[in-house]
Amino acid sequence: MSLLEEGIATGNVLPTGRKEKHSIDNVTRDFDIYRIKCDLLFYNDQNDRIATWVSEYNSAQGADLLALGRDEYNGVIEDFIVESNPGALRKTEKSIALRGQLRPGIVLNDGRVIDGNRRLTCVRRLARANNEAGWFEAAILDDATGSDPKRIKLLELAIQIGEEEKVAYDPVDRLVGVYRDVVKNHLITPAEYGNATGMTEAEVKKLVDRAQYMEEFLEFCQAPEQYHLARALKVDGPLGEFSRVLKKYDNRRDKQLVKRLMFANMVVQPEGDITRYVRDFGSVAGTDAEADFKAAELQAMSELLEKMGPDALTREKVSELRSDGNLVDGFKRAGDRARETVRRVKLMDTPAKKSADCLSELEKILPEMLDVLGPDELEKVRRNLVAVADKVEELIGEIDERA
Repeated sequence: MSLLEEGIATGNVLPTGRKEKHSIDNVTRDFDIYRIKCDLLFYNDQNDRIATWVSEYNSAQGADLLALGRDEYNGVIEDFIVESNPGALRKTEKSIALRGQLRPGIVLNDGRVIDGNRRLTCVRRLARANNEAGWFEAAILDDATGSDPKRIKLLELAIQIGEEEKVAYDPVDRLVGVYRDVVKNHLITPAEYGNATGMTEAEVKKLVDRAQYMEEFLEFCQAPEQYHLARALKVDGPLGEFSRVLKKYDNRRDKQLVKRLMFANMVVQPEGDITRYVRDFGSVAGTDAEADFKAAELQAMSELLEKMGPDALTREKVSELRSDGNLVDGFKRAGDRARETVRRVKLMDTPAKKSADCLSELEKILPEMLDVLGPDELEKVRRNLVAVADKVEELIGEIDERA
């Protein structure tokens, strides 16, 4: 159905007389705002906010959510939106109940909601509670966008990320969108993603790298594209350390091994702050602890893989693995030994480094620089050098005693 034709003709779409500015395809103009019967609208299946929930539904039901009829499809998506952020939804619902829908959404002419999924959910819920028809206020885009998946995605990004957000995206939802649209389906390029969201090329590259690591992690878990698992395990933080850590390893074989070891630690989570745990892989690189650390981690990972079995990981299975004291201790011992070795090396290196730094600073004082100093300044320099000489003599004595 065309909202601007059949919808208006049947009285299911009503003009409000209000207008709102939006920038579409980099052109800013005023759009008429309409009141639209809720049963003419449907949630945008390309919306990144609900991607992880859709993957969970498809996995649990063994069926494709998109195959459902519109009413059932809308009901399932509405539940996702409620579950994804119940607190924010209650706040918005209370506001709409008291003051009405103050902020219009944006919909396509075929009824697809591009902006306003949460507001639409609140309107639908309030209408059911009051046993009345729900009316959603929105601008209607009157061009052929509805038949172009790429333009739909760019509109969604520009409106929901490029403009100021009321409720921030879950970081994993953002990664899922980047992976699907930029990496897997090549629906949009990194440059187009950056242009739509106002991000720099470097920022987009970091997101793309992190999104690829996320999918590799899910493959390690034998659960490719099971994005709900990535959301449940809050993988965004540790994955943000991967690029910095892997740069410290020289060859491809080492990088692949360390990547899998970090994935294993993310599954087991030996301690609460798994991001710090992953970061430690970088501090061990190139030290005397590296070989023993990788050997211990490899042994722990082998035990993990055996206990994971052949099936895809689930949240329940992850909880079971994290409750396995022997398994967790294997990873924890490997990390603790490596960190202690690195700490000792740093302590041992500190006196040598500080003495070298001291010598380097003293060598910057050239004799001719003293010619321009007055008596008071010369005396200050002398006192400092005498103190340095006394400290040097003391340390040399300590060293000689230990020789």
